[in-house]
Amino acid sequence: MGPLEDILGMLPGVNSKALKGVKLPEGELAKVEAIIRSMTKKERIKPDIIDSSRRKRIALGSGTSPAEVNKLIKQFKDLRKLMKQFGNMSKGMKKKRFKMPFSF
Repeated sequence: MGPLEDILGMLPGVNSKALKGVKLPEGELAKVEAIIRSMTKKERIKPDIIDSSRRKRIALGSGTSPAEVNKLIKQFKDLRKLMKQFGNMSKGMKKKRFKMPFSF
């Protein structure tokens, strides 16, 4: 296992035994880093402002294709949506935890 797998193993809820067969491509991480470094600070903070001309510029700056930039932005949006759902779930759990199962 490489350093990325070690980091994933430290995350709460991630079973290190389940990661034994997982191989994460280290080259993909370098591509993601290049794409992110080709973005401006505004684009990093708010990726929704990235239009087609910005995508082309980011792709040229990172040595990737606009399709790979699109893929990364889509993955980011999907992950953001998932994290929001987890946040809402934990808020709901806190409210339910302190309620009595019956009323007086």
